[in-house]
Amino acid sequence: MKARLYGHDHTQAQPRTHRHYTLKLNQEPTSITPQGQVVLIFNCTKAAADFFSTTKKGKKITPVEPPPQQTIAESDDPLQWQWLVHAIKVKGKNVLVAMDYQSRFSITLSALKKGDDTAFMNDFEHHLTVHVHEMMTAINADSQAIDTSLKRYRHQHNSVAFYQRGDRSVQAHVNDVAWHFQRWADDVGGVPTEIDLIGHDVFVNQLLRKRKAEKDYFHPQHEFLHTWLKHYGEYNTAEADACINNLKAKERADFAARHPDLMPPTEHTDNALSSDVHTDLSNNVIALDAYRKK
Repeated sequence: MKARLYGHDHTQAQPRTHRHYTLKLNQEPTSITPQGQVVLIFNCTKAAADFFSTTKKGKKITPVEPPPQQTIAESDDPLQWQWLVHAIKVKGKNVLVAMDYQSRFSITLSALKKGDDTAFMNDFEHHLTVHVHEMMTAINADSQAIDTSLKRYRHQHNSVAFYQRGDRSVQAHVNDVAWHFQRWADDVGGVPTEIDLIGHDVFVNQLLRKRKAEKDYFHPQHEFLHTWLKHYGEYNTAEADACINNLKAKERADFAARHPDLMPPTEHTDNALSSDVHTDLSNNVIALDAYRKK
């Protein structure tokens, strides 16, 4: 299967890995987290909390706990990476949308069994790894730099907590992602899985978003990549800024080459003359099936 992702195609499949997390329950993550460790916080809507919960012999089993603070905004802690998770039903199948609180970057997962938080975590990290490979390849990062950033991520994140709380601003963007997914499922007559989920993420993460109280719009993929480069790639702010600006220029040049009739005459001419800027991004193929453990 071939799909266009982040302005290029990718051929190097990454092996699917499974990790064991320490589940933080009824405790403040910062009080029990080793120095340098960052807890992944999944803030669950009621629908997501219900998805992660099961009942056995009359006893409720769930990883979801009451939050230490009422709102995500109050949990302004550098040792916590906040995500919002929402669950929907599409054609009778469970679909979860996880969105980064700050960048509004989203990952959509399907074909998950109710109550299986371990499968959710493994699928989440697998898709996150694919996205990081694709985005860093798009800025011409070499494989060693990409792998090193992922190793730093894995080293820093060994703990996870699930809390039931939401955020209205983030939820509005999650609802938009869910709307696009449902319309797509209606169009194809089924619930997308595997590589198609990655393609869906790429599409919605290129949509313009806006955070409350901020006047400027942004693209989630650019915000997410900028943060990833600084936190895990050890880029300084100026280096990360330059990478994002170069990526934006490549994307614009690629769009101009594919849709010359939509570009202003002068810009069309300039992009045509500099088409070599993005010609090296057209020879790769990504097949997510190859990432899966058979």
